[in-house]
Order: sequence, then structure tokens, then C-alpha cells
Amino acid sequence: SSMSFQSQFSHYDTKNSMDTKVYFTEKFLTEDECFDLIVKYKNKLETSEVRGGAVKKHIRNSKTFMFHDSDLCEKFQHEKMEFQLTEYVKDCFYNWHVDYYDTKKYVRKTSYSVLLNDDFDGGKLEFELSGIVDMSIGDSVSFSPHLRHQVNPITSGIRYSLDAWELTI
Repeated sequence: SSMSFQSQFSHYDTKNSMDTKVYFTEKFLTEDECFDLIVKYKNKLETSEVRGGAVKKHIRNSKTFMFHDSDLCEKFQHEKMEFQLTEYVKDCFYNWHVDYYDTKKYVRKTSYSVLLNDDFDGGKLEFELSGIVDMSIGDSVSFSPHLRHQVNPITSGIRYSLDAWELTI
């Protein structure tokens, strides 16, 4: 349709009008690409905040670093994106939440999550409507930022993911 994303969602009120599917892509990134992302941004990680800038570890216990990357934009085939490396160590998690965000400058249109490593236990990505997604290194999921999801607690090891959002300006 020719309606802008903003106007579609300004009268957004029922779950029925939303795409509730989670789209899975196997090996979206190679193991080398995954490893390189971890190495490149790992030392820039800081304690994650919830919307509004507060640290609330009972809701979100992880470390994140937000960045822009034109090579990754090409890989995802979107011009305007924001990226985030996320690190979860033992007992860390992110409770049920949605990614939707309207900053007045831009809106998050599509959410992506790519698993960057597999030497950890727990930490499964889970959607309220469709359950747990089994992912291997480099696998990607994309979904509506209105879909409620969570990352279950890590029981051992460290989990790294690349989270990304296609933006509409």
C-alpha cells in the first residue's frame, strides 16, 4: 500500500493488523563475519539501559554497543539501519519486551537478530506468540518490532548477538 509506515501504525490497535511471523534465515552471516563483529565491538560494550536511559537489571541484564555500519547495511539491503552488539554472560537475560521505537526522527520498521556464537547454554530467543527459535552461528531472524520477545537467562558461557533495526525516516 502507499500509506507510510507511520500512518499505518498511528491507528494501530489490534494484533490482527500485525505480521506475527518470525522469518528465519540460515547462515545469514558466516562464522568469520560473526567472529569479526564480536572482536571489533566487544571492548566498547557498556551496561544495557532500558528505554529512557535507566539501568534496570531485573528487566534487562546485558551489555550493548550501538553502532552504524554501511557494509552491514548492504548485507541487510536497507539504507537506514541501526546495529547493536549484545553480550549476555551467565545469569543475564532480557525480559519480555517489544523493539518498537518512535523517536520523532525515525521509527523502527523491522527487527533483526543474528546469533554470533554458540559456546553458551540457555539464552534462547523466545517469542510470545511462536515460542523458542533454535539458532546456530550466523542464523538470523527478522520480525515486526511490535512482537513481544525475550532472551532467556544464560546458564553458562557468553552469548553474543547482532541486533539490527531497519528504520523509516
